[in-house]
Amino acid sequence: TQRLQTLEYDLYFRAEKEYFEARVMPTNIHENGHNTVIVIVRDITEQKHKDDISKILETVFEEATEGIIIEDAERNIIHVNPAMLRILNMKEETLLGEHSNFLSHMLPPEVKEKIHANMQKEGHWFGEVEINVPNSKSILAWLTIDIVRDKRGRISNVVVMLTDISEIHISRIKMQHLATHDSLTNLPNRALLFEHLNHSILTANRNGSKGALLFIDIDGFKDINDNYSHKTGDQLLKDFAMRLSDISRKSDIVGRLSGDEFLLILEYIEEMDDILWTVEKVKSQLMEPFLINEISIDITVSIGIACYPTDGETADQLIHAADSAMYHVKKHGKDGFSFYNKEFSLLSSEYFFIQRALRKALKEDDFSILYQPQFSLSDGSLTGIEALLRCNNNDVKDISISRLISIAEESNIINNISRFVMNKCCNQIKIWQDLFGRSLKIAVNLSRKELSDKDLVQIIKDNLSYCNINPMILEFEITESTLLQNNRLAKQNIEQLRALGCSFSIDDYGTGFSSLSNLREFELDKIKIDRSFIEDLENNENDRIIVSATINMVKELGLTVLAEGVENEAQEALLRSYGCDEVQGYYYSYPLTTEQMTELLLKHK
Repeated sequence: TQRLQTLEYDLYFRAEKEYFEARVMPTNIHENGHNTVIVIVRDITEQKHKDDISKILETVFEEATEGIIIEDAERNIIHVNPAMLRILNMKEETLLGEHSNFLSHMLPPEVKEKIHANMQKEGHWFGEVEINVPNSKSILAWLTIDIVRDKRGRISNVVVMLTDISEIHISRIKMQHLATHDSLTNLPNRALLFEHLNHSILTANRNGSKGALLFIDIDGFKDINDNYSHKTGDQLLKDFAMRLSDISRKSDIVGRLSGDEFLLILEYIEEMDDILWTVEKVKSQLMEPFLINEISIDITVSIGIACYPTDGETADQLIHAADSAMYHVKKHGKDGFSFYNKEFSLLSSEYFFIQRALRKALKEDDFSILYQPQFSLSDGSLTGIEALLRCNNNDVKDISISRLISIAEESNIINNISRFVMNKCCNQIKIWQDLFGRSLKIAVNLSRKELSDKDLVQIIKDNLSYCNINPMILEFEITESTLLQNNRLAKQNIEQLRALGCSFSIDDYGTGFSSLSNLREFELDKIKIDRSFIEDLENNENDRIIVSATINMVKELGLTVLAEGVENEAQEALLRSYGCDEVQGYYYSYPLTTEQMTELLLKHK
């Protein structure tokens, strides 16, 4: 051909690919019988890179989930991406050429004023806005507006970006609700109750009004758990919470403090009869038995009453006063109510009553250890044992072990209890080692105070040495809140115990301030999913999503995951399908005495 030909090619120079354009023009000159051509070669590497970047930017613009509008200097729309069209429920031909005023009509007036002022001053604006989309529902969005200037500083374009954060906003509301409400009963939790109570006290002081706090405790709740199962006990708590809510006035606040303890805040009390009328309503609600899984359960409650502002100036003081009054009822036969009286003996209060019982139990060796077996989901083998502390003192048999531990921490009895548990567990491990030639890993709970004990590591070392036990047999369970205390000594103890060979697990995972950074920072070995997420797993889709996601996340981190409180075959099947490693719960075994645990070990030898 006699026409100009153009071709592109690439070559590697200095280990980098470079691009060239060759223009070939035939001539009428013949050399040695051959036709000749003129070839002009141009390096187009830089232009090629610019073209590639342009293609990438075009792809980003078209595929971005954020809505993007590009305007000219006069604020007329020259480009709009598909995401913006979806968000605004509009067509491209409607928007192209339009002035950006169309968007301002969708914003609240006060927001428009802020945007205008900031654009004049700073040349950009960003923030969360509510947009009233035409012929559709309003959405919550994150709006960003930026002015683009040319080399001379003149406005060349304006870029508007819009992200629909409606789903994020809904998730944020749900998370805030979860942080302030009890997961079982959906009532305000301890944190929100304290906030409400402090606000009520301040309002009463400011207005010269009065209010009351009812501390309501279910009598003998531990026996219900022991006799019918924790699932039945939890359903009872939910039903009881609903009945309490039904009798509350709109101005009243009812919430779950912990366990089987509920608070009822009564605002704007004019006379004593208002309180007595509420107490009678509570008691009348309990005349009808609770029917749970075809089981009829009758309950009574002990109610302590404190009035504000006379009985306390803070939520802490008021709860302590109502708690003291409630324990006065407990000590005098339960099933009743009592107003707080400053003349109550200190021993009538929870703190001193339990403290005395714990000291007595230590002195009389009235503590014992039960053993909760843990099993592999893959083959059903026995993989470990959790040591569970029990106090056998009759004065505190109706009080949960978590509450006893809390009082023990406050009164500095916990370290003596810790020594008892370590000594008992290590000696039992030695006995099992002598009997079976080996011992399974035993998990021991460490409270916040125990973990901060300067003598903890030495106590554990001494017990391990005395009983000739491999440290790898010991696993220590700590709660998420323990990790949040940011205590130097606690971190140091964890590091030293890990260096010995002991392992650590997070107990009741999901009920505190779950944090992936904690899992990484403390090099944990196992995560125990709290039973509150397992108990209704087969019926609650949210629980299934949370448990499945948690198991996947934990296994991605290379940790073992154990589910607590498994009580039926359906829960087991779901956990197996999610890839859960280990399980414990009443479906497999109740907590066992030393003799019963020895028999189980013999069976699994």
